[in-house]
Amino acid sequence: MRRIVLGVLAAIGLAGAAQAADFVVVASTDPAIPRGREVEAGERLPLGVGKTLVVIDTAGQVTRLTGTEAGAMAPRRQQLASVNAEKMAILKMLVAQPRTRRGAALEKPACPDAASLTRLDPILDAAQVDGCLTTARGAFEAYVEAALVPAN
Repeated sequence: MRRIVLGVLAAIGLAGAAQAADFVVVASTDPAIPRGREVEAGERLPLGVGKTLVVIDTAGQVTRLTGTEAGAMAPRRQQLASVNAEKMAILKMLVAQPRTRRGAALEKPACPDAASLTRLDPILDAAQVDGCLTTARGAFEAYVEAALVPAN
């Protein structure tokens, strides 16, 4: 009985350690921090003085960080909701380097128009449709750019 209890406690401890990161790097002017890197909330990043970093969370919140002598601190999570690991994986896919296709597509996919993809969830949905990743990437880049424009 004691082994079972210890086994359950160990499994619970390991499950807590396997959480997904809170942010994905979308853009970086510091080569030490690549696009697609996962970042934990509150993590100190070795961002060089004057360098910038743009991160996004699974809720679609885009944040720009600027490096100082002490680096930069990732934002702390305001929400108590857990990070969606599936959304995190799709975000990483969107910011990954596009691959070159060698073969011709068999049929043109029915992708949504990039201009209609203005919110994060529809962009993530389109990214999962076979053949629509390029459209989703374009919409994602436009989404991030719009989020970085200061509100007047």
